[in-house]
Amino acid sequence: MFTQQEINFPSNCRIITHDLFNYDPENEFNIENSIKYLNEDLLQCYFPLEDLKVDLGWYGNIVKNEGEFRIYIIQSENWEYPVKVIHSKSIEETKTLLNNILKYYAEK
Repeated sequence: MFTQQEINFPSNCRIITHDLFNYDPENEFNIENSIKYLNEDLLQCYFPLEDLKVDLGWYGNIVKNEGEFRIYIIQSENWEYPVKVIHSKSIEETKTLLNNILKYYAEK
């Protein structure tokens, strides 16, 4: 059984979606679990004072286990030109990156 990832959401951040689990397709691949736990809408949060969204999803071919996690940093709903896009294949690395990003924007 997989559990929801513990994320250190700062107090100045509003959680929109949090469906990120500790399923690791890189080391525990299973088609049924990938279908259940991987999609483009895993996590999204919003920093109102900065008008900034942090959006996390998994992109790729679930059946072939070819894909990656992507963290998008979006300013003022400008999805065409993200501030930054960060790629990772590892769920642990993604969680670390995400927590570092949230900490950075919490301190601004």
